[in-house]
Amino acid sequence: MKKVLIIYNPTSGSAAGPELWLGSVVHRLCLDAGTVTVVSTTHGTTPENILPDGISPKNTDLIVAAGGDGTVRMVLHCLASRQLPIPAGIIPLGTGNLLARNLKIYEENLLVDPIEKAIDILLKGSPMAIDLGIMNGQYFAAAAGAGPLSDAIITPDRRDKENWKMLAYAGSMVQTLGKAPVLFRIEADGEVFKISATGIFVTNIADLGVGSLSETASMNDGLLDLCILSPREFSDYLKYGFHFAASASAITAGKAPYYVRKVRDLTISVVKRMRPLSILEAGLNEITNKLMGKGASRTVGQNVTAMIDGDAWGNTPMQIGIAPLAVRVIVPPQALR
Repeated sequence: MKKVLIIYNPTSGSAAGPELWLGSVVHRLCLDAGTVTVVSTTHGTTPENILPDGISPKNTDLIVAAGGDGTVRMVLHCLASRQLPIPAGIIPLGTGNLLARNLKIYEENLLVDPIEKAIDILLKGSPMAIDLGIMNGQYFAAAAGAGPLSDAIITPDRRDKENWKMLAYAGSMVQTLGKAPVLFRIEADGEVFKISATGIFVTNIADLGVGSLSETASMNDGLLDLCILSPREFSDYLKYGFHFAASASAITAGKAPYYVRKVRDLTISVVKRMRPLSILEAGLNEITNKLMGKGASRTVGQNVTAMIDGDAWGNTPMQIGIAPLAVRVIVPPQALR
């Protein structure tokens, strides 16, 4: 008989109204697995305290994260930081469900109940060891990022994500047209370079829900993928959009400013300088120059928000590394192939 601990977020996306689903989950797991303990997250929950004190392999056989990417990340952070060899399960209740999506636990299918599918995997699946990234001491499962395109991921509020799902990010992506690129200094595995970019992502997964940012990303190769997006014209945004919508290879073929490389350790910081104009500002500046002979002003670059697994988490500089095979997650058989 197994002892299962469920950590659930009552405010995650489709988790609103846990009375509609939690009872049936506990009942099913009690019947088929063993004893179940349920703990709800609160506003005071952090990655360090999301698991109760005293948790060990002696009293817990499985820890289930029921929520969105943030809840999953916090549970995995606690397991990794405490070096607890307890397998984790996922009941995907968020908008992106990025880790669950890449582990074949979640799929966009109106004919499939994501909770029922997740329970079946918890009962019949197998543990698989996966890598985690580490950003400024915080473990992440999917991706870390910085820059306007990264900010677009953390901008939509809960109501928009509940109503529009992945489309909630479309509006915030469009708003990046009005934001200037950032000059980043990157030190990757000993190599140092500077690059002006609208978004920098360090990813551990391939599928972002809206397409593939890095088709070579793997969750158990001991490496992270550094992805740099530097759109310089409006047409570049269109290329990104069509790429993500159709999962084509236009960007990786070099038709838009896009760069990917494998890394183990890197530091991302912002270079203080007079910032360049955004695409939108450049267009308005050209009109202003023609009408009045004046140019738009520029401001000195500042540190930017750091993102991990869809949540804002401090600012640059970002020290990022890899924790190989840091945790084990219960996955379906097809994820093991």
